[in-house]
Amino acid sequence: MVGRTNTETGKVTRETALAAFSHRLKTAVAPLLPCADAMERLLLGVRHRVLSKGDHILRAGTVADELFFVHQGLLRYYFNDPNDGGLERTGQFFDEGIVVTDAESFLARVPAEQNFEALETSSIVGLPRTVLNAGYDADHAIERFGRLMLEEALIGSQRRASRLLTLQPEDRYRRFVETRPEVARRVPQYLIASYLGLTPESLSRIRRRIAGRDD
Repeated sequence: MVGRTNTETGKVTRETALAAFSHRLKTAVAPLLPCADAMERLLLGVRHRVLSKGDHILRAGTVADELFFVHQGLLRYYFNDPNDGGLERTGQFFDEGIVVTDAESFLARVPAEQNFEALETSSIVGLPRTVLNAGYDADHAIERFGRLMLEEALIGSQRRASRLLTLQPEDRYRRFVETRPEVARRVPQYLIASYLGLTPESLSRIRRRIAGRDD
């Protein structure tokens, strides 16, 4: 990835993060190309931050004012289930190159229902809504980028909901490991269980069953 650095060794900089974000934007809208002036103004308005493990970039109850680009690291979103004593339910994981936000909160200006938490030291580029809207007015390629990223967020949520409803627990786990092997390696098993709608004990049984077949 363009501009990828090691957050663990403290080498990440705003410049490398913005270079990676620029590359992500230009790749997403190709063959369109944003004009240089509009792109420069957009980058001047973004915020770069390095999160420690456990830090949040958005909490439920606040309004999402930014799109977040994961330059490096790993995030999850979760919500507290009111029907289960506020138990945390993991909704999705976001690794390098993904642009994410609470889409409903960002678009409708309503309080977010999701919390976004760093699972590792993470380099994040935040694109404020006001800056993005100014980019929409200035350049069609930037408008297309924002629309595509929000569409991806909504489609991803629908796809996950469909899989939880239609796939058996073991198939859910296999699909996750097959489609996102690097994330599966980096995420604790209890969070994978939460994401798949399973208890940690159920996931352990599934893993043992699969391992026994592969021996």
